[in-house]
Amino acid sequence: MKNITILFFGKLKETWDTAELQQTTQAKTIEELYLELLKLCDEEPHKASIKVAINDEFVAWDSVISDHDTIAFLPPASGG
Repeated sequence: MKNITILFFGKLKETWDTAELQQTTQAKTIEELYLELLKLCDEEPHKASIKVAINDEFVAWDSVISDHDTIAFLPPASGG
């Protein structure tokens, strides 16, 4: 089991109804973690538009999660 911190930004804070979660998980990758997190929300965000970071570095969905990582889910940037 891994103890991680999950951060949600922008519209994703509304989707999960929080900006931060402390989570214990058996997920090995970001993809597995995302599937776990979907059980906690009512609507599924458009995954293809979400960027993910581990410890402040952007990563791919198949990146491996380690104990005490901070995982950030970021929506697409909007411009004006």
